[in-house]
Amino acid sequence: MTDSLKYSLGALTLLLGLYLFNQKTQKSHTISGSAIFSGERSDIHRVLISEGEKSLELVRSDTTWKITQADSLLIKENQIDKLFDRLLAVKQEMLISRKENKWEKFGVDDSLGRHLQVFDDKDQELIHFIFGNAGQDYQHNYIRNVNSQDVYRTNDNVYFLLNSNTTYWGKSPPKPKEKDTNL
Repeated sequence: MTDSLKYSLGALTLLLGLYLFNQKTQKSHTISGSAIFSGERSDIHRVLISEGEKSLELVRSDTTWKITQADSLLIKENQIDKLFDRLLAVKQEMLISRKENKWEKFGVDDSLGRHLQVFDDKDQELIHFIFGNAGQDYQHNYIRNVNSQDVYRTNDNVYFLLNSNTTYWGKSPPKPKEKDTNL
């Protein structure tokens, strides 16, 4: 075997070793998280969104959803889909703080944050999280389970989905067409 072939094989082996080492190192830096709701869509009967004195309650009856504060509005189905596909699927990605005195800084204390409560058909609370949107990070939010002091960063910005305005979730029903009286 010639010297140039030995050097070439050595260099190739070294490059392959560096590549594999780099891949292993990159995998150790991957952030994994758990979704805030791990149950089934059919398990949810009622959703309560509140911020300060404002609140909105969505209640499921069979397969249809209604806004209890404005039962004359028709629910926007795309908003319900976002509730399940994006808001309840958001992941607690990274632990930010374990200190209660930091809650205000991240907007997850009881008075500053937006509350998300989900209940089953027996009115048992499945989840209760407080979301905060403090700081300049527009791609993530901060989240805290009410039963915990830990503040996490989420993998997605879902703060805007916690809207307590009835018109965000519902729309007026279409007006009936006037009948033609010239017949």
